[in-house]
Amino acid sequence: MADSRERGSELAYVSRWKEATTGFDRVRSVASSLEEPRTAGWIAGEAYVSEPTARDHLERLVDLGVLVVDETGQGKTHYPDPVYTRLTAIQELVAENSETALTEQATEIQADIAAWQDEYDVETPRELCASVTDDIALTEAEARLEAASDWESARYQLSLLRDAIDHYDTYTARPSASV
Repeated sequence: MADSRERGSELAYVSRWKEATTGFDRVRSVASSLEEPRTAGWIAGEAYVSEPTARDHLERLVDLGVLVVDETGQGKTHYPDPVYTRLTAIQELVAENSETALTEQATEIQADIAAWQDEYDVETPRELCASVTDDIALTEAEARLEAASDWESARYQLSLLRDAIDHYDTYTARPSASV
């Protein structure tokens, strides 16, 4: 009985998603959230569009620089363009934060990184991952791998913040109107 209710609620969710968005928006949403390259057929299934529709939308997203396409033995695969993803993240940071707020966030992340370095007596997340081969309990190994993952994410976020801070004036400048 729970299965049919879950399927019913999933179908209701899908119906609402389809009513509230265009096929292009659904394809863009699915493709932008990919963590590994996927085929148009896979993306079509997740976005609830036909495969030809997905292919058309994916081609447009590649043309716009949002996605990258690769030819593989299994055909074309698509995934988010890392440059586009990075610039979009920086744009959001600058739009939503003052330079002072960005600096405060960077300082907090630097403190988190210093804490991981002190707690585990390592300099990098890679060293922390390598330390799980030490004679430690499984729960400690899992905690170290999770900390290493968090540390990698923090380093990436810090790199975004540094870019946003370093170029804040350029990113927030607006051209003056000429008469």
